[in-house]
Amino acid sequence: MDYALLSYLASHGLDAKSYPVQIGSYALSLPLLSLTFVGVLIVAIAAWQYMSGTMPVTGLKDMGQLETIRVVRAAGIALFFFSLVLFGPYVVGASAFWAQMSGLSRSIPQLAPPLQGLVSSVRPWMDLDALTKFAVSQDAAAAALVLASGLIGYVQRRTRRVR
Repeated sequence: MDYALLSYLASHGLDAKSYPVQIGSYALSLPLLSLTFVGVLIVAIAAWQYMSGTMPVTGLKDMGQLETIRVVRAAGIALFFFSLVLFGPYVVGASAFWAQMSGLSRSIPQLAPPLQGLVSSVRPWMDLDALTKFAVSQDAAAAALVLASGLIGYVQRRTRRVR
């Protein structure tokens, strides 16, 4: 998902600069934007290692239904919070979203004041340049992933007691 966002933003004007690296006689060019993708991937692997370390995960064939459900639930919850924080600001800042909210506020007038408050609080985020929005969303999504995995690991440790 993170790579798809990176590709989308690069196709819509985010400058994809490269850093030249010389290793012996080979010249490599590292795209700087893909380093954030690698960083989020490392955070995701570390979060998964932490969550799986708190669950009694055995081999796939030996896994019971309850263990399978716990693993899928943990992955789903972590992925939900990651994608919510990563894509949420872009969805809320989109003009199509606000066109739908405008139609909704015309049909339900009680929603107009909260939507006006949402517009005024989101306006500074929408006015940022593309690189700053990208960096903030990447950092916030990685933080949400770490927080979700920490909470899942804490809950799993509490439910793992055997009597």
